[in-house]
Amino acid sequence: MTITSRKTSNHVPNMKLSLLLVALPGVLAAQVARDTARVAPVVVTATRSPVAIGSVPASVTLLDGARLRSEGITTVVDALRQVPGLAVVQGGSYGGQTSVFIRGGESKFAKVLVDGVPVNDAGGAFDFSTLSTDNVDRIEIVRGPASVLYGSDAMAGVIQLFTRQGSGRPRIDASGRGGQLGSYDGDVAIRGASGAFTYSAAAAQHATDGIQPFNSGYRQGVGSALLGATAGAASARLSARFTENELHYPTNGSGEVVDSNAMRRDDRLAVGLDAAYTLTPLAELHLSLASHDVHGVTHDEADSPGDDQGYYFSTGDRTRRRSGDLRLDIVPTASVRLNVGVQAEHEWQASGTTSNFGPSAFTARRRTRGAYAQVLLAPRPAYTLTAGGRLERNDEFGDFATWRGAASAQLTPHTRAHASVGTAFREPTFLENFGGPFAIGNASLVPERSLGVDAGVQQDVGEWATLSATYFANAFRDLIDYKYSATAPNYNNIARTKSSGAEFEARATLPAGLRADASLTYLSTKVVDPGTSAAVTAIFSPGAHLLRRPMHTIDAGIGYTHARGTLDLRAHHVGVREDNYYAPDFSVSHVTLRPYTRADLSGELQLLRDARGTVTATARTENVFDTKYTDVAGFNYNFALSDDASIAKTGYRGAGRRTLIGLRIQF
Repeated sequence: MTITSRKTSNHVPNMKLSLLLVALPGVLAAQVARDTARVAPVVVTATRSPVAIGSVPASVTLLDGARLRSEGITTVVDALRQVPGLAVVQGGSYGGQTSVFIRGGESKFAKVLVDGVPVNDAGGAFDFSTLSTDNVDRIEIVRGPASVLYGSDAMAGVIQLFTRQGSGRPRIDASGRGGQLGSYDGDVAIRGASGAFTYSAAAAQHATDGIQPFNSGYRQGVGSALLGATAGAASARLSARFTENELHYPTNGSGEVVDSNAMRRDDRLAVGLDAAYTLTPLAELHLSLASHDVHGVTHDEADSPGDDQGYYFSTGDRTRRRSGDLRLDIVPTASVRLNVGVQAEHEWQASGTTSNFGPSAFTARRRTRGAYAQVLLAPRPAYTLTAGGRLERNDEFGDFATWRGAASAQLTPHTRAHASVGTAFREPTFLENFGGPFAIGNASLVPERSLGVDAGVQQDVGEWATLSATYFANAFRDLIDYKYSATAPNYNNIARTKSSGAEFEARATLPAGLRADASLTYLSTKVVDPGTSAAVTAIFSPGAHLLRRPMHTIDAGIGYTHARGTLDLRAHHVGVREDNYYAPDFSVSHVTLRPYTRADLSGELQLLRDARGTVTATARTENVFDTKYTDVAGFNYNFALSDDASIAKTGYRGAGRRTLIGLRIQF
């Protein structure tokens, strides 16, 4: 468990029962906050209830939105690089397709929520480049299987963003900055409360010309809102987040910079309603409704009227997820809490392509119903135990059951231990189930599944430092792999993999306003049973390491806080990892990407402060030492192979150094 903020904020309805639940497992057993004027923060994602972070029976990281903004971090991608156990892989320039691998699992094994709204595509895929930190109060990351509470996709963990909540008199924040590569960021927000109502609304714009010599621009617009109301025993919260992304990319499938007009544009809308009603002092009813819509268009037309080479196409696609969750929370005693719930979800997807090979179209839908139960026990203030199970029924794969158990114990006033074991699953994608232009589709597919365990210990060193170590292991089975055939190309459940490793963390509050933190992740992955091919370049090659997962990563930061500002230096090291390089001649080579270290420097200086508000100067330099690197084989300028075709010696993403300076006004 990692604490990156002492700020307390949650969006669970503020009822008598909720206050009791906060106290149930943990305020008595929670870590003593360094700042005794604040209570220990609570997290919601791990148990779907507000629990003091010092008592959560899970591996949890909490990233504070205010801290991220003070470091000039505007993308969730850069924020997640700080989290142990996560490997962040971005292809191409700013805004390029970005995947996150949790503890060695596939990139489809991370459930992503925005204020409780699932935003993954059906089957788990998600592009993290579409998420910004605008108007974000905090990000909670839970590592380990979590399908009991969240259903499909939560095979390796859950990542949830929470929107900032209004309070007090109306306040307005506005900021702007600009810098190299034609980059600029601007945002404005208003927050406040009036009687039983709270409100928060914000808009932002981000843009850059990108790192490539042409057709490399990225634009993103973001709008978000959070409205809350309380009336007697009832409360409700309505959230919405809209993003519009436009990415221009000049690279082909081999990473060559050759295309002058290829682009991808999409807009995403996530809307959620969370309502609660206190039935009795010991029982509360929750209703959650969620909707997520994506409309995307990809264009790659001929570069000129005389261009008769290559494959030209235009694709439009729409996806929709609608879900409802009804949950009853019962607290029969001060040490027992029971959650019982039912859930229903409808998924729909449609796409159409026009190309120089002719038109094609695709439409599919499916439904899921589920029921779950979880019991949370705190027989003594220093102990927390939880156990739960879930039964899922899907139109395509039928019934599927998952379970999880976890415990946390305060062994001494300064030592805490935690452990968990559980199962999880991922439903097939629409392409895997229903087919597409190059696949028949397999209606007989069963869900991919996992078994995960972890155990860790956290040690406080006096009042100034915290050390922790966690061991984890995962077994993934029934993994879906694609097999090409001239007559019957299709997907099948066939592969099995495993991962294991350790996460180490250290955090310290030092004299004279200094602070420091560091994390180290060691990861071992292996293909146990191969997929559809035994070739060394196969996705699941026999006995090989899993692709794009570094064997070790290190993240370290040091910061200084003064009455008028802050200064932060953070370095991120990524070790060697294996990948496949797809050459222009359609050959495939297995390569090893070289390690790299990237450092970022940021600072703030308060120029003006009075009763009306503040004016603050901001600055951030990314990749201070101009390190050349790549996360994906082929997305670079000068990719080349060594003589033995095994080491990517000169490949790099080529982002170079970028400095942005600006102002932030609050009043």
